Amino acid sequence: MRDMLAPLESGATAVLSGVRGIGGYFAGYQDMVQERDKLIKEVADLKEEVNSLKEAGLENARLRKLLMMKENMEPDWEVLPAKVIGRDTENWYHSIIINKGMADGLEKDMVVINYDGLVGRIIALTQNTAEVLLLLDRGGAVGCLVQLSRTPGVVEGQGSGKMLRMVHFPHDADIQENQIVLTSGLGGIYPAGLRIGYITKIEVEPNGLMKQAEVKPFVDFDRLEEVLVLTKPKNEVSVP
Repeated sequence: MRDMLAPLESGATAVLSGVRGIGGYFAGYQDMVQERDKLIKEVADLKEEVNSLKEAGLENARLRKLLMMKENMEPDWEVLPAKVIGRDTENWYHSIIINKGMADGLEKDMVVINYDGLVGRIIALTQNTAEVLLLLDRGGAVGCLVQLSRTPGVVEGQGSGKMLRMVHFPHDADIQENQIVLTSGLGGIYPAGLRIGYITKIEVEPNGLMKQAEVKPFVDFDRLEEVLVLTKPKNEVSVP
């Protein structure tokens, strides 16, 4: 009888062994899936950490430049660092919003710069924010001069695009391409000597009486993140 049942027992054992093998396979597959998901998450976390470190490094580099500029300005001006927290979405080159306002002592027409040069001036304030009219805007005209020849003029924004225009200088003015343009200090808002940009093209004005020049600004207005506000000259006495 045992001999007759032996093949059945052997078959049953084989079936059970096969079932156990399938169960083991699925258990192993599930472990592999879990391990894969764990590795994917670890890679994503590492990428995020690397990106955060890179962003922190770039921010530190920008802040170091601002600190150097602040130290250079400090003999003559008190300055306040600020972060850009918003922009005019309808006109990208019209204005920016910074995270400092009346509570920080800011006022209208205070000048805003970054480590590359002139950014603009404050036109509106709340307690904790300020709107800065950019140099690129049509309302951002500023008295200027060519650094080498000292030829005076006015730099105007175009309202769109990334270029400026220096206008109203004589035909015989000693002006050439690649020469640097600075603020002249005329007009009572912008102090003299702030970097504006450099001349890229010279042409006759439409009226034919004067010349004008296209000026590329030193500031990259697409990538404004941190700025400095010139609050007041060091020798200015506050009147109660």
